Amino acid sequence: MIYALIIITVIILSSAYLYYKPKPKTTKNIFNAEYYRGLNYLLNNEEDKAFKIFAALMDVDSSTIETHLALGGLYRKRGEFDKAILIHQNLLSRPTLEIELKNQALYELAKDFHSAGLYDRSEKIFKNLSEIKSYKESCSEHLLKIYEVTKDWEKAIELVKSMDTIFINNQQTSPLLAQYYCEISDLYNNQNQTEKAIAISKKALKTNPECIRANYQLAKYYSRNDIRISVQYYYSVIIQNKNFGQYIVGQIISLAKELKNSGMILKILTTVSEIKDMPFIPDIYFFLLYEKDKDTAMTYINFFDRADLVNNFIITHTLASTEEQTDADSIIYDLVNSYKNIFSSRYFFICNNCGYKSNELNWICPSCNTWETIVPKSVVDMMEDGRSSE
Repeated sequence: MIYALIIITVIILSSAYLYYKPKPKTTKNIFNAEYYRGLNYLLNNEEDKAFKIFAALMDVDSSTIETHLALGGLYRKRGEFDKAILIHQNLLSRPTLEIELKNQALYELAKDFHSAGLYDRSEKIFKNLSEIKSYKESCSEHLLKIYEVTKDWEKAIELVKSMDTIFINNQQTSPLLAQYYCEISDLYNNQNQTEKAIAISKKALKTNPECIRANYQLAKYYSRNDIRISVQYYYSVIIQNKNFGQYIVGQIISLAKELKNSGMILKILTTVSEIKDMPFIPDIYFFLLYEKDKDTAMTYINFFDRADLVNNFIITHTLASTEEQTDADSIIYDLVNSYKNIFSSRYFFICNNCGYKSNELNWICPSCNTWETIVPKSVVDMMEDGRSSE
């Protein structure tokens, strides 16, 4: 009897265990199989089939979400923006998606739209996400990039002013604001609204007194009616960055040629010639020689160390070019042709930040997107840079 009771008890307990034993979760395995089948379709460019599978998989777990996000980011980096957008939109279609994961997916989708050139969609998402503290800084940086690409300078200025930060996108805010003002100044100048252009450039200079571009713009604007003010702004550019010396001297001499005013130019070039550590500029020598006298020109040459190979090379060719001339009057504004053919007729513009090289002056580098890092380089400058790097 006792044995019978024991057997019955064991049977009851076994039955209860089997009944209440947790059932194996087969749905997760089925889900995983479907999910990876969808990924396979996506990798084989069968987007429609992939979308149907992804849309049917409503129960997304955290590991799957991370895979979605990683895969979407990979497609974006590869330039396959349509696939990245598809993946992130699929995530957002999940009604059970947690709010933080939804925000993360939205952030990735905004970057997809940005990379694909769909700036209006990207801007809308970034604006909404910027209201969230953890996304404010990164979304503001992306918004600023959008405004730069779309040349919406007013929005860019408004955004930078609203941010309580000294740096944005690894650049100081004051110099950045000055560049945006300069962009607006260019727009006014292109519309022949010179007075407005001058006012905005002065605002840029007030925002950032070290803004080379603003001084350069004002020199150009005033060259139309006030050479005295114009050359002062040109001189400011040279003081700010000696790399602009030869390039700006060429601009000043061209101005003298147009306006037939050598007196003011002679004065400013004499001042430039006395700047400490300024490299030798043949244009200054020629102007001093033919507008003043040989002694003044030679005094300028004697400032420089002839033992320096590059200096000696340039000065020797400059003096040789002078000896070839017979008609001094024709040289006053045209300078020496042999010298110009070798050196000053060509300028390259090099970014000091990334080394980008161009044939024209850009105020924002097309390669690294940094402002006012491009400087003019003559052939001789390139020779000097090459020697310095050895």
